Amino acid sequence: MEPKMKDIAREAGVSTATVGRVLHKRGYVSPEARERVETAVKKLGYVPNTIARALTTKRSNTIGCLVVENASNLHQEISKALMAAAERRGYRLFTMQSRVEVRDEEELIRQFIGMRVDGVAVISNIYLTEGQTELLWARSIPVVAVERAYADPFVDNICFRDLDGAYESTKRFLEKGHRRVAFLGPEPFATVEAHRLEGFRRAMEEAGVPRREQLLSLTETYGIKLGRQAMERLLALTERPTAVFCTADILAAGAMQALYAAGLRVPEDMSISGYDNRIAQELAPPINSVEPDLSQVGEAAMELLLQRMEEPELPPQTRFLDMRYIDRGTISEK
Repeated sequence: MEPKMKDIAREAGVSTATVGRVLHKRGYVSPEARERVETAVKKLGYVPNTIARALTTKRSNTIGCLVVENASNLHQEISKALMAAAERRGYRLFTMQSRVEVRDEEELIRQFIGMRVDGVAVISNIYLTEGQTELLWARSIPVVAVERAYADPFVDNICFRDLDGAYESTKRFLEKGHRRVAFLGPEPFATVEAHRLEGFRRAMEEAGVPRREQLLSLTETYGIKLGRQAMERLLALTERPTAVFCTADILAAGAMQALYAAGLRVPEDMSISGYDNRIAQELAPPINSVEPDLSQVGEAAMELLLQRMEEPELPPQTRFLDMRYIDRGTISEK
């Protein structure tokens, strides 16, 4: 026979209310009582009936997390931060990954609906349609988009200050005397990419550096191979850059492969910085980069979802999070 909460309470010598607070991670429980309850749960093999609880409370205490397949692992780090913030509030995170070549977002959204999730976080995904987010809204399931914003009445947004991050990165080159600074990153196919290019251009213009379109080495998207090819194009110029701002660490990794193949050293022969700080510290040498405060990301996402659960008629909100520059010494004096 399946053990029930009253059996756990009897075994632990506490009330069923205390057992409930421990299992649902809500309310204060003394460390001693919590330990007795957890020991009793393991001893009796208790498994909460989440379906029954959801029917009673109209809440499943689960958050759906929709990420998109891509070469960068930034979305994975955001998902981890969101999981930690959700668990602190007694929620569990279920993550699904959509595939770029299949465009299966609607299928995954319907699965989240079937799971009766309480909210959905969409991370680094620009492919949802308003009709797809309305599927969730019609069922009172709030949506928050992280990194990639939606001009959508059914979605709250958390955006990184990418323009400021790119501007700050570019200024670091200029402050060391570099004037032939190249931009290596994707074409501005979305707001994030456009802001990074705009931040670069703004810093260069403020420093009085004329535009040199040949120093824009644009890629189709993100990837090590694309970074290597983009760097090779820059190295083929008659007048090479002395510094390169890469708009993703993964592009910087490819750029450094091209530098190594050409016998060029970082930073002695070429100064370089990355963006997002996902693998910058793992490269040889570790390079400068920019990163968001991921602990803020998780907290902000959960705050917006919970607020929307309580006040569904609020207008859409957008929160902006600052970027942090990490200096590892890969910009030389010019």
